Amino acid sequence: MTTVGTAASDEFELTDEQQAVVDSNAPALVVMAPAGTGKTETLTRRTERFVNDPASGHARVLVVTYTTRAANEFTERLRDRIGSLMRRVTADTVHGFSQTLLATHGSHVGLPSDFQVLANDADRADLLSSFDSSWRAEDCAGLFRELDLARARGNEHPQLRNWRDALDDRGAVDFSEMIAKAVEVLRIPAVATTVRGIYGLVIVDEAQNLTQQQYSLIAALIGQQVTSGVPLVPTTLLGDPNQSVTGFAGGDGKLMERFATEYGAKRLTLNRNFRSSRRLALLERQVSQQLGLGNGRAEDRSQCAAEGVLLCREFDDEGAETAFVADWATSLLAEGLPAQAVSAGEPNGLHAEDIAVLARHAASLGATFEALADRGHDVAHVHKDNFLMSSPLGAVTLELLRFRSERHHMSAASALHREHGIALAAAGGKVPVDVDVPSADALRSAASPHVELLVPLLRAESPSAFVASLEDCQLPQAEQAALLASWTADRKLISDAWSEFANTTSVAERSWTRFALHFERTARDRDLGPGIRLLTAHKAQAREFKAVAVVGMNDGQFPDFRATSREAKQAELQTFYVAATRASRVLMLTRARERPTRYGSRSTDPSPYLGFVQESDGALRTQAS
Repeated sequence: MTTVGTAASDEFELTDEQQAVVDSNAPALVVMAPAGTGKTETLTRRTERFVNDPASGHARVLVVTYTTRAANEFTERLRDRIGSLMRRVTADTVHGFSQTLLATHGSHVGLPSDFQVLANDADRADLLSSFDSSWRAEDCAGLFRELDLARARGNEHPQLRNWRDALDDRGAVDFSEMIAKAVEVLRIPAVATTVRGIYGLVIVDEAQNLTQQQYSLIAALIGQQVTSGVPLVPTTLLGDPNQSVTGFAGGDGKLMERFATEYGAKRLTLNRNFRSSRRLALLERQVSQQLGLGNGRAEDRSQCAAEGVLLCREFDDEGAETAFVADWATSLLAEGLPAQAVSAGEPNGLHAEDIAVLARHAASLGATFEALADRGHDVAHVHKDNFLMSSPLGAVTLELLRFRSERHHMSAASALHREHGIALAAAGGKVPVDVDVPSADALRSAASPHVELLVPLLRAESPSAFVASLEDCQLPQAEQAALLASWTADRKLISDAWSEFANTTSVAERSWTRFALHFERTARDRDLGPGIRLLTAHKAQAREFKAVAVVGMNDGQFPDFRATSREAKQAELQTFYVAATRASRVLMLTRARERPTRYGSRSTDPSPYLGFVQESDGALRTQAS
C-alpha cells in the first residue's frame, strides 16, 4: 500500500501515530485507540489508502462495525473521499455479514434459499413451544438468555441441541445461530477460498466488543498461513479494551490481545486526545490507569486548548437532582458553553443534540425525561426493541410487515390482535394455514384509530409494492400535528430502509423475509431523532457530546450494587469510563443524598467514582439543593 494524497484526505494532517496505522503493511495489526483519539478518521484513511493503491487490484475491503449506525456513518464519510470506489468497500455488522454470507452459501449447511431469521424472543418462543410441547412460550425468556450467552462465549448448554433441532425443522436461524452457521460455511475449504479471494483487507472496528463466537467467525474468514501464522487476508483490529462493556452479552476485551498473540500482530497505539478539553482528558487518563488494561496514558495529551468544566453536584433528593439537570440543560441551550469550556475562536453555541444525560440504568432517566419535556425541550432516547415506530399506525404497519415476512409468526399475529384489535388468529390462538394477510374488514374494525388507512397495504404482492402503497396511507390534515409528524417519520423510516435494501440487494433476493430483517436491524441501530439525548452508559458507547450529565452517582446505582466480584467491579468501572469519556467540553456528575425505595426514603453514599474528580480537578465540588 502507498500513501495517497488527495484533496479529501488532506483536510487535516494526521499525527505520526495515526499515519503509522494508515501506512502499516503488517498482515496482522492491532490498534489500541482510546476515546477521542481519532480512531474513525484513521480507519477511514487506512481504507482509502488501500482502495487507491494500484497493487490492491480489485480486492475489496470488509469493515466490520459494532452497529449498523456505525457502518452507515463510516460509509458516508468514506464515500465523500473515494466516490465510485465505494463499490470496493463493504461496511456491515457481524450479523449483517453473516446474513449475506448465508444468503449465498447457506445451502451448504442445510439452510433454504429464503431462510427465516427469528429476530425477537416472541418468535423464538413460538417456535420452541410448537416444536417441543414441554416448553411453554411464556417460560422461554430465561432459556434464551442462557442460550445466547453460552453461544456468545463458545460454551455448551444442555438445551442447545434441542433448540438447534427446532431451528433446523423450521429452516430458520436466530442471531446467534446465524453466526454459528456462517462459521460452518467458512470451514468448508472451497467456500473459504472463494470468500477470501474477495477481500484484500479486513478491518474490525470496536474490536473490544467481540464475543468468542464472533472472534471465531473472523478467524474462519481470514484463515492462517501454516508456516508463518499470519492471516491469509490482512486484518486490522481497532478498539479500546477500557471500553469493553458488553461482558453481559459475552463481549471480551481480551480477544484483541489473543488475536495479537495468535497471528503475531504488530501493535500500535493512538495516544493523542483530539476530543476532550484538558480537564476531561486528565479524568480519562486517571480512570484508564486505574483500569490497568494497558491503555493508561503516561501524560495528558489533549489537543484542545480549552480548560473544560468538570464538576459534581449533590442534592437532598432525586427530585431536586432532576430539576437541576433540566435547568442546567436549559441554561446551556440559552447561554451556550461557559468560557472555560471553549478555545479561543471556538463558538460556544449548542444544539439540543450536543447535550446528553446518561445513567447506569434506564430507570434513572424517567424523571429527567419528564422534567426536560415540561420545560419544552425535545428529548430523544434509545428506544426499546418493541418500540421501533413512533406512531400507533406505524406499529400496526410494522406488524403487518412482520406477518407478511412469515405468515406463521405468532408474535406478529398476537400483537395485531392484542394491541390493535385486528382479528387474525382462529380459536385456540393459532393462525390458520390459509391466512395470507388480514382482511380489509379486519382492519376497518380495528380498535386502534385510522388503521383502515392501511387497507392498500393488503394488496401489495411484494415488499416494493408494500412500501409504495404507504404513499396512499395519508392521515387527515386535521389530525394533531404530533400524530401527523410521527406517522410521516415512520413512513419515511420504512421508505429509506427499502431504498437502502434495494440498492444493496439483487432483485431475486428482495423477499419479504429479508426486507423485514433488514428493516428491523436498521431501525434498531438508527440514529436518534432531534432533542437532548437520554441514554444509558452502555447505549452511549461510540457517541460524542459537548456537554454530558451523569445522574445517579451513588454507590449501588453506579457502580451497580450487584457488582461484588472482581470481574464485575472491573466491568462497572469500564462502564463509568465510557460514560465519562462521552463529553468533550463539560462533564457534570450528580447524586441525591436520599432516594426512594420500596421501604421508604433511604440515605445514600456517594459513588467511589467521584474520587476521580478529586484526582483530576483538585477538589470535589458539591452543592446543596
